[in-house]
Amino acid sequence: IPVFVLAGLLVHCVFLVSIFEIYFSSPLVHGMTPQQTPLPPPAQRLVLFVADGLRADSLYELNSNGTSQAPYLRSILENNGSWGISHTRVPTESRPGHVALIAGFYEDVSAVAKGWKENPVEFDSVFNESKYTWSWGSPDILPMFAKGATGDHVYTYCYSAEREDFGAQDAAKLDMWVFDHVKSFFNSSRSNQTLFSALHEDRVVLFLHLLGIDTNGHAHRPNSREYKENIKKVDEGIKEIVSVIENFYGNDGKTAFILTSDHGMTDWGSHGAGHPSETLTPLIVWGAGVNYPQKVTSQFFEDSFLKEWKLEDLKRLDVNQADIAPLMASLIGVPFPLNSVGTLPLEYLNNSAHFKAESMFTNAVQILEQFKVKMSQKKETTLSFLFTPFKPLSDSEQINFLKRARLYIQQQRYDEAISLCKSLINLALEGLSYYHTYDRLFLGLSIAMGFVGWTTYVILVLIKNHSNLTKTVRTNNKESAVLFYAFASVGMIIAFFLLIQTCPWTYYVYCLLPVPVWYAVVRE
Repeated sequence: IPVFVLAGLLVHCVFLVSIFEIYFSSPLVHGMTPQQTPLPPPAQRLVLFVADGLRADSLYELNSNGTSQAPYLRSILENNGSWGISHTRVPTESRPGHVALIAGFYEDVSAVAKGWKENPVEFDSVFNESKYTWSWGSPDILPMFAKGATGDHVYTYCYSAEREDFGAQDAAKLDMWVFDHVKSFFNSSRSNQTLFSALHEDRVVLFLHLLGIDTNGHAHRPNSREYKENIKKVDEGIKEIVSVIENFYGNDGKTAFILTSDHGMTDWGSHGAGHPSETLTPLIVWGAGVNYPQKVTSQFFEDSFLKEWKLEDLKRLDVNQADIAPLMASLIGVPFPLNSVGTLPLEYLNNSAHFKAESMFTNAVQILEQFKVKMSQKKETTLSFLFTPFKPLSDSEQINFLKRARLYIQQQRYDEAISLCKSLINLALEGLSYYHTYDRLFLGLSIAMGFVGWTTYVILVLIKNHSNLTKTVRTNNKESAVLFYAFASVGMIIAFFLLIQTCPWTYYVYCLLPVPVWYAVVRE
């Protein structure tokens, strides 16, 4: 019985681990070439405000007296910039949300369990591609982008972890800490020539992570006075920081601003799942290179938010959360993050049709590069006669797409070039998913065979030891030997098959597990 129990524990551990191997493996590939729009960008610098845990409805809805909880940001979206909803993905947690915003890809679910402060996988980001990035905020978020950066150009200023008290009476102090330190940073730079010069370089990013709203939401719920007051304080703080930055740069019109959130929050103060209150976050963009508010007479969305928020006459531009990374890269002219799967939201850009077409072409090539690396990796680990390529994007189709898109741009047929690049992006993303899940059926069948075999074995053991349905049969040593060699041969064939394809060691475990299990079943 002890051996039987140990075998059961081992088999179930394999089944449990296989879930992450098959369904939640990292989507990242490495070895791509950075892609950058060849035309000069509209902005020299970008300021990113991330209000952690801010729901879209909490920012956009009006109070009972018709006023906004965030009057400054409301005036921005009505008079100066573009707005919409950023749709996040599960898990709606801070780490994957920030990775999607700043690196442009969606982390696999297992990354959440691997530690908030360390990088389970190395990834590229807008911060890494910038010339300089200065960031202020939580010690749980900022260090992972500094750690993943090449060189020494991403600077972090964090308060102590002890300050993050999720039961605090006034968590807005965390945001006040950020605003105060940003103001003193700019004041001190006037007497520091090295810092002053660095701040006046191009491709500069300033990142303000505002954790107070999230903390107050956990402690008091999103409909509480504390949560709403925190939104008001963040609105006032952003207004002050924008004024400080514009004055510092002499209102040169070269600064772009983005306000968004990493995730929302349920009415009972939690997040992590896929409820709309958790996945719908605000996005307001204004400044250099950004479209002004676009008046419309009608627009259709399946929800009724526009009417509720009294924003029916202003064009709403929804995006996926990962689309914000290429938007930031395009505004300040840095290479798109290598692992980004975001599609540049062109309607946010106030630029020439030529710039938009070139940016879209860069976006398409950047995602296509990932597809090519992924395909190459899978081709190397699959026998040629068994390899099934992604037919819609064969080598000849890739060349055809790129040639036609480049020709359209040269002929100034920019709309056609943009449309073609979007089609290429969609196909490349489909292809990435195809190769990422290429072995899923094969591994799933192996695990299923092992599971069915183990269940059958358990049933046979129970019948044998706890019922009178069995009768004693004299064993034949010759038959037992033949049976053993037959299953051993099958195991060797499977192992050889995996070896010549240079499969990872876990594949050996999943594929060889059914062999001893079914051998035991047949013996019983």
